[in-house]
Amino acid sequence: MVILLIAGILLFVILIIFLILRNSLIRAQNLVDAAFADMDVQLLKRHELIPKLVRVASGYAKHEAVLLEELAEKRAGIWDKDDNFPQILAKINVIKEAYPDLKADQTFEKLLQQIAETQNHLLYSRQFYNGTVEAYNALQEKIPYSWFAKSGQHTKRNYVQAKSEQHDIPNL
Repeated sequence: MVILLIAGILLFVILIIFLILRNSLIRAQNLVDAAFADMDVQLLKRHELIPKLVRVASGYAKHEAVLLEELAEKRAGIWDKDDNFPQILAKINVIKEAYPDLKADQTFEKLLQQIAETQNHLLYSRQFYNGTVEAYNALQEKIPYSWFAKSGQHTKRNYVQAKSEQHDIPNL
């Protein structure tokens, strides 16, 4: 009876160890999958956000260009050959006061900030993914995890790496 009790306890301990090891591998695998999904979210954000911001900035720049052309045409017609000094001075003051507050440069600055921020988020997502892949792959190589990894659906994952042509400095 004592031998059966000891064998039962030993079997229970082995089962608990098996479950802990298996769940650790599954947790690491799920973390890698979640990190990959987060990277996809950042790519989707970049794909959807950047073209919209570029359209807004381009539209605003076109609006300001049209506004400046209209203003230049109106100012060209303001001068008269017969104007004397006080009339010219008054017209200069009118031109100075009527100059619009242009903000296209601020729009482009915000666009550049958004692009840089989006690229940084994507970079951090890639780094986090590579970190989870490193931990997951290392876990699969350690004993006793390697015994379970080979028998289950656990395979080594690939890192996100730049292609060889992406190592060169881009020509702008």
